Amino acid sequence: MEQVKREQIPDSEGPESKTGQFINRQNSVAGQRKEVNVENYSDVAKLADILKDVSFPAPKSKILQYITQSEDFKNKDTILAALNKLQDRSYNGVSDLTTSAGLVHQ
Repeated sequence: MEQVKREQIPDSEGPESKTGQFINRQNSVAGQRKEVNVENYSDVAKLADILKDVSFPAPKSKILQYITQSEDFKNKDTILAALNKLQDRSYNGVSDLTTSAGLVHQ
Protein backbone atom coordinates (compact mmCIF):
# COMPACT_ATOMS: atom_id res chain seq x y z
CA MET A 1 0.00 0.00 0.00
CA GLU A 2 1.31 3.43 -0.94
CA GLN A 3 1.96 5.80 1.94
CA VAL A 4 0.17 9.17 1.76
CA LYS A 5 2.55 12.12 1.69
CA ARG A 6 0.57 14.78 3.57
CA GLU A 7 3.06 17.51 2.63
CA GLN A 8 1.99 17.08 -1.00
CA ILE A 9 -1.69 17.78 -0.27
CA PRO A 10 -2.56 21.51 -0.43
CA ASP A 11 -3.84 22.83 2.87
CA SER A 12 -4.28 26.49 1.97
CA GLU A 13 -6.23 28.33 -0.69
CA GLY A 14 -6.15 31.38 -2.89
CA PRO A 15 -3.51 32.98 -5.11
CA GLU A 16 -1.36 33.87 -2.08
CA SER A 17 -1.08 30.24 -0.96
CA LYS A 18 1.94 28.09 -1.76
CA THR A 19 -0.10 26.24 -4.40
CA GLY A 20 -1.48 29.48 -5.86
CA GLN A 21 1.99 31.00 -6.11
CA PHE A 22 3.30 27.91 -7.88
CA ILE A 23 0.45 27.97 -10.40
CA ASN A 24 0.95 31.67 -11.08
CA ARG A 25 4.64 31.01 -11.83
CA GLN A 26 3.69 28.02 -14.00
CA ASN A 27 1.21 30.12 -16.01
CA SER A 28 3.98 32.52 -17.01
CA VAL A 29 6.05 29.73 -18.62
CA ALA A 30 5.24 29.20 -22.29
CA GLY A 31 3.55 25.82 -22.83
CA GLN A 32 2.93 25.28 -19.10
CA ARG A 33 -0.38 27.10 -18.65
CA LYS A 34 -2.87 25.12 -16.60
CA GLU A 35 -5.91 23.83 -18.39
CA VAL A 36 -8.41 24.03 -15.53
CA ASN A 37 -9.43 26.51 -12.85
CA VAL A 38 -9.85 25.12 -9.35
CA GLU A 39 -12.11 26.94 -6.91
CA ASN A 40 -10.25 25.74 -3.81
CA TYR A 41 -7.21 23.45 -4.09
CA SER A 42 -7.34 22.26 -0.49
CA ASP A 43 -11.03 21.26 -0.82
CA VAL A 44 -10.46 19.38 -4.08
CA ALA A 45 -7.34 17.68 -2.67
CA LYS A 46 -9.21 16.66 0.50
CA LEU A 47 -12.09 15.31 -1.57
CA ALA A 48 -9.68 13.27 -3.70
CA ASP A 49 -7.98 11.95 -0.56
CA ILE A 50 -11.30 10.86 0.98
CA LEU A 51 -12.42 9.18 -2.24
CA LYS A 52 -9.13 7.43 -3.03
CA ASP A 53 -10.55 4.02 -2.06
CA VAL A 54 -13.82 4.38 -3.97
CA SER A 55 -14.12 2.15 -7.02
CA PHE A 56 -15.25 4.36 -9.89
CA PRO A 57 -17.60 4.63 -11.64
CA ALA A 58 -19.60 5.15 -8.45
CA PRO A 59 -23.13 6.37 -7.81
CA LYS A 60 -23.73 9.72 -6.15
CA SER A 61 -25.14 7.95 -3.06
CA LYS A 62 -21.92 5.99 -2.47
CA ILE A 63 -19.78 9.11 -2.90
CA LEU A 64 -21.91 11.08 -0.44
CA GLN A 65 -21.74 8.18 2.03
CA TYR A 66 -17.92 8.17 1.94
CA ILE A 67 -17.73 11.93 2.50
CA THR A 68 -20.42 12.00 5.20
CA GLN A 69 -18.65 9.23 7.15
CA SER A 70 -15.20 10.82 6.83
CA GLU A 71 -13.65 12.86 9.62
CA ASP A 72 -14.63 16.50 9.81
CA PHE A 73 -12.56 18.86 7.69
CA LYS A 74 -12.62 22.50 6.67
CA ASN A 75 -15.53 23.27 4.30
CA LYS A 76 -17.05 19.78 4.62
CA ASP A 77 -20.57 21.24 4.77
CA THR A 78 -19.94 23.41 1.70
CA ILE A 79 -18.64 20.45 -0.30
CA LEU A 80 -21.55 18.24 0.77
CA ALA A 81 -24.01 20.99 -0.21
CA ALA A 82 -22.43 21.24 -3.69
CA LEU A 83 -22.44 17.46 -4.14
CA ASN A 84 -26.04 17.12 -2.95
CA LYS A 85 -27.09 19.37 -5.87
CA LEU A 86 -25.56 16.97 -8.41
CA GLN A 87 -27.61 14.73 -10.68
CA ASP A 88 -28.36 11.31 -9.23
CA ARG A 89 -26.06 9.30 -11.52
CA SER A 90 -22.74 7.47 -11.51
CA TYR A 91 -19.53 9.49 -11.72
CA ASN A 92 -16.44 8.21 -13.54
CA GLY A 93 -13.89 9.60 -11.10
CA VAL A 94 -12.90 12.52 -8.92
CA SER A 95 -12.33 14.69 -11.99
CA ASP A 96 -15.86 14.02 -13.28
CA LEU A 97 -17.26 14.65 -9.80
CA THR A 98 -15.41 17.92 -9.10
CA THR A 99 -16.13 19.30 -12.58
CA SER A 100 -19.84 18.41 -12.31
CA ALA A 101 -20.01 20.02 -8.86
CA GLY A 102 -18.42 23.25 -10.10
CA LEU A 103 -15.32 22.85 -7.93
CA VAL A 104 -13.13 22.61 -11.05
CA HIS A 105 -13.76 24.50 -14.31
CA GLN A 106 -12.34 23.53 -17.67
